[in-house]
Amino acid sequence: MQTTLTVRLSEKETKDLQAICEMTGKSRSQVVRDALCARLFRERLDALRAIAVPRAQEAGLLTEEDVFREVS
Repeated sequence: MQTTLTVRLSEKETKDLQAICEMTGKSRSQVVRDALCARLFRERLDALRAIAVPRAQEAGLLTEEDVFREVS
């Protein structure tokens, strides 16, 4: 299923979007979809970090070296 979304952009945002389209050869829709996917990925990663970091700290895993030592 596809959904159509209307977004209002400022003149600068429109020009920036057009420049990205010209640089990448992608349509405006594809550039916006890619940007949304990247943002959703970052939001999910941040949510996971918010859960994982305190748990790791409670377990005494404070540095990358601590993690490597545990998994090696």
